[in-house]
Amino acid sequence: MTEFGEVESLIVSFPAAGAGSTTFQWLESCAARRGAVYVGMLNADSVDALVSRDWYEGTLDEIQQVVDRTCPEHVVLVGHSMGGLSALCLSGDLGSRLARPIGTLLINTPCPDAEGRIPTMSECSDSEIGEILANDGFPEDLISDKEMLSEVSSSLRSDAIVADFLAMSVSAINSIGNLHVLATRDDRFIGTTRCAMWRDWASHEFHLIVEHGGHMLNGTPFATLERTVGSVIASVRGA
Repeated sequence: MTEFGEVESLIVSFPAAGAGSTTFQWLESCAARRGAVYVGMLNADSVDALVSRDWYEGTLDEIQQVVDRTCPEHVVLVGHSMGGLSALCLSGDLGSRLARPIGTLLINTPCPDAEGRIPTMSECSDSEIGEILANDGFPEDLISDKEMLSEVSSSLRSDAIVADFLAMSVSAINSIGNLHVLATRDDRFIGTTRCAMWRDWASHEFHLIVEHGGHMLNGTPFATLERTVGSVIASVRGA
């Protein structure tokens, strides 16, 4: 027993590029209703942080510290888009370090192709990024403001370069266990087909959930998101 009581699940999230962390506002409340501990982590902020392994080791240490404090029975990693690549890169080392069942939920995360490539904004112009954002329902006044769009685009391109490197790392993984993937039909950037490709990599349990909504989950029913998290927890509970 810890100060948190008996904890069954630790839920760790990794956001999408840019302002993607807002996507997980629903996840924290979902965790609270389940009596789970929730913690949000950051993606690497540069390729150098990945090459040096500073981000890997630092993030694993942070998760280890939360586990030591809360003593959960299992850990669930939830990654949205680029964050899903982060979750996968860490899942293998985390499982061996913690000696606990690890479940992974990818939300609108692109599966790398045979060359390790993913749909990316790393070489997109401001106008092309503006079109992608418009498709996902971003406010017109943001997209029409050239200075604001330039600032947002620069940040997204920087994150996309890191995501490209993560994708290459993920493509070197031989097999992935206990994987759940949520793909939304109106995500025109990633697309459900690119999300479903993870099925070929799964060496153990694999669940694909296709739902309504855009890349940032606008229009996706909250009940569906909650059921999806429940499905991941149920799968690791029996591991």
